[in-house]
Amino acid sequence: MHGPDGRNYPNENVFAEIESPRKIVVQHASEPKYHLTIVLSSSAVGTVVSWSQAFESSEVASRIKHIVVPANEQNLERLSVEVLRKLGGG
Repeated sequence: MHGPDGRNYPNENVFAEIESPRKIVVQHASEPKYHLTIVLSSSAVGTVVSWSQAFESSEVASRIKHIVVPANEQNLERLSVEVLRKLGGG
């Protein structure tokens, strides 16, 4: 992965589970190790995206929270923009 600071970082991911079209589990094999679970479910107004990360320990999660929280917000915002673009609304 090429970071915004210009440095390169190891970034190996494994798709541990895919239940099309509702669930994806990604195992981040590089440090920090975590599982990312994305679940899509229908609602009266569209699709609800649930995004959950489980880190190898609470210490790791606490140490990188300042990076993970804004990065996840950016990823979800980019997803929202792309979905709206595909639907012709953005």
